[in-house]
Amino acid sequence: MRTLSEKETSLVRLAVYEGVDTIVDRVWTDFKVCQTQLTPLQLNRFNEFEDLLYTFLEELVEDHGVLQSEYE
Repeated sequence: MRTLSEKETSLVRLAVYEGVDTIVDRVWTDFKVCQTQLTPLQLNRFNEFEDLLYTFLEELVEDHGVLQSEYE
């Protein structure tokens, strides 16, 4: 196992962002949520959820940011 380099960490963060974006898109689609019909409070809470999810995943990568040198 080795520690991630700065470039690898940036790429992982980008992947986390794209993953969160995909999750959010699926929530909108699967639950048939129309953003224009949400109240400002509901939209704010959803945005907070999205931010928390991103922060959690980013911290997870920072805390456990290691790569295996070979795949098992």
